[in-house]
Amino acid sequence: MGKKENKDRTQGFNKVLVVFAATLLLVGIGILGKHLLFTSQHITTNDAQIDQYVTPVASRISGFVKEVRFEENQYVHRGDTLLLIDASEYQTKVDMANAELRSSQQNAEVVTKNANVTANSISIQKARLEAAKVTVWQTEQDYTRFKNLFEADAATKQQYDNAKAAYDISLAQLHTIQEEYNAAQLNTNKEKANELPARANIDIKKAAKNNAEIFLSYTVVTAPYDGFVGKRSIQPGQFVKEGQTLVNVVSEEKWINANFRETQLEHLIEGTEVSIQVDAFPKLQLKGKIHSFSPASGSKFSVIPQDNATGNFVKIEQRIPIKIVFSPKQDLTKLRAGMNVVVHAAHQS
Repeated sequence: MGKKENKDRTQGFNKVLVVFAATLLLVGIGILGKHLLFTSQHITTNDAQIDQYVTPVASRISGFVKEVRFEENQYVHRGDTLLLIDASEYQTKVDMANAELRSSQQNAEVVTKNANVTANSISIQKARLEAAKVTVWQTEQDYTRFKNLFEADAATKQQYDNAKAAYDISLAQLHTIQEEYNAAQLNTNKEKANELPARANIDIKKAAKNNAEIFLSYTVVTAPYDGFVGKRSIQPGQFVKEGQTLVNVVSEEKWINANFRETQLEHLIEGTEVSIQVDAFPKLQLKGKIHSFSPASGSKFSVIPQDNATGNFVKIEQRIPIKIVFSPKQDLTKLRAGMNVVVHAAHQS
């Protein structure tokens, strides 16, 4: 009886083991079949990362940092003040530019007044010239009349000499007034010519003032767009140089750069729906679609592109970067630039 019982137990255990093994086999076949079905309908890559715009905010002037108005990882809006650079030197330059502009404006006013005064003197000289011409005509008539009378012994020598002297004096006065009139005209032209450089100088001083005000505005460093600031490495009192990066601002916009193998591109088109798995959050399932394909492989954008023209050639499968945008109405707050993701794209036959 004991042997029979042991035999029955062994047979029962073997049956359970067979059933269990068959169940595992069926489950494995099901999983394998599901995987094969999924892979036949989707193209997958794990060479993909979340990307965002990272903009270095650089100083446009040199100076000492007066105040820092942000904290690490703080959310900022476009136009928010990030930090202040000591503006005393640049404010002085603005004040100097304003003073020079006022001086040039006053100088231009003086030049304009001088030109107006000279123009008025021309009118006076012209009136004197016309009067002198009339006097010359009158004395000439008297001189001609007394000359004829003297030749006819109808006038005395003294009367003739007086008429001739009056005529000569009027001619000399006419020549003098004519020279004064010509000189006044030259002075007027000269003063009018001075007006153009004076006005041009005002424009130069205005441009210098505007330039000084622009540099003054650079003492206030603002956020270029809505986003998050990165690591804070600037402190009050620190000297910064022109072009030095002060802080990085990361945009709110997020997308995925997925590098698919070149042999996979045959079945991918723009607008293809994709599912996204984030390595950092395995339970988070996201959706998106292919936005665009890169115009070249990733290796072509490297600092030292691969050159296959020299040495032994080893064919390496290239990867093409593809931009994938997230579908709307999804919670992306946990995602950060640089996170690894797995992308499954629907197979397009």
